[in-house]
Amino acid sequence: MKSPPLSPYGVFVGQLFQYKTNPSLIAFESSPPPTSSSLPPEFASTPSCTNKCILLGGLSDGPIPTPYAKLLEQKCHSLGWSLVQPILSSSYLGFGNGSLSRDTEELVQLMDYLVCHHSAERFALVGHSTGCQNSVHLLKWGRRDVLDKLKVVALQAPVSDRESQTQQPGDHSTHLAHAQSLVSQKKGNEMMPRSAFWAPITASRYIALFDAGGEDDFFSSDFTSEQMIERLGHVGTVGKETGLQLLAAFSKKDEYVPETVDTNDLLKRLVFAMNGFREEDGNEGSGQTVVARGLMLETGNHNLSEGEGDKEEFVEEVGKLLDSAT
Repeated sequence: MKSPPLSPYGVFVGQLFQYKTNPSLIAFESSPPPTSSSLPPEFASTPSCTNKCILLGGLSDGPIPTPYAKLLEQKCHSLGWSLVQPILSSSYLGFGNGSLSRDTEELVQLMDYLVCHHSAERFALVGHSTGCQNSVHLLKWGRRDVLDKLKVVALQAPVSDRESQTQQPGDHSTHLAHAQSLVSQKKGNEMMPRSAFWAPITASRYIALFDAGGEDDFFSSDFTSEQMIERLGHVGTVGKETGLQLLAAFSKKDEYVPETVDTNDLLKRLVFAMNGFREEDGNEGSGQTVVARGLMLETGNHNLSEGEGDKEEFVEEVGKLLDSAT
């Protein structure tokens, strides 16, 4: 028998728990080592840490979604944060019949559980790929008492599914028209043809991901300044009210971004919109509160698995925000 590699993205020790029933949803929390050696062995991993960093992956991901997950855990522990990795109904292939709205509802339930049973007082979100859309959606539609506890959001690879799809073979306009027809007939839960996408997907989720202005369409480069602010301006509003700080990290060599997109310009425009600024104003919002800032990873690919030092640089910048939030 050929031996498989040992957990390529790391080995994690902690507590597995169920935060929702019907459907049953679980999460895994790895906490900093206890400072007291007097704790009985059965309580050695009790998650008493009050700072919780939640790591959210992209489409088809589950726990341990990225190559930097272990680095992030280590950084969290060094700063007095635990790392929480949930399974949502949309994890793995569940996204095909889901929505960002359902994800936000479940994330709020997770955070409620952590407050009630795991001593949580403040939260951070680190989103990879569609985890970025989840984070931005939560900031708009999450319950306010939960958002008051959310102090850090880091977006790693906030890219457009709509623009990414244009790089794939297939008749996308025909599939989109079919999805729109089903939705107009109130059949949005019907599945799309196998040729439409690599995973099973409903007409409603297909539109959310791939139609202009769909529920998932936050980061497309063809939006005007006004459209971007309409989609993202709430980030700055929430941040100014709660003290939230956001990092948007873009990879220069992200394989899901069309080569025609100027990534430096796109990152600048996204950050401006999140702060409620307009790039044509020709300033950096001087005199105004800056909630979001950008980070360009020059050699990074989509999940930071290739460029040398990209994982470390991203995690280090996240660490600075976590440190400042405590």
